[in-house]
Amino acid sequence: MKIKDGFIMKNVAGSNVVLPLGERQTEINGIITFNEIGAEVFNMLDGTISVEEIVTKISKDYEVSYETVEADVKKLIDKMRVNGLVED
Repeated sequence: MKIKDGFIMKNVAGSNVVLPLGERQTEINGIITFNEIGAEVFNMLDGTISVEEIVTKISKDYEVSYETVEADVKKLIDKMRVNGLVED
């Protein structure tokens, strides 16, 4: 799974904001922002790392149970999917 081409994340005034580029600008109606962990997930979704690996890393880095992180990451990815940010 990875972020679709044409989307980048930038830190704007302390907020992690997804910016659509080129043709993608017509696909997003509004502003998409992420907290620190959401931004980490966004940046790790590059097609080379599995969701399980993402969950394991965040679980270890933040000392939160695997199950809690797994549920949150899956919910976040579902929201990204609904907003057209990710592809399998």
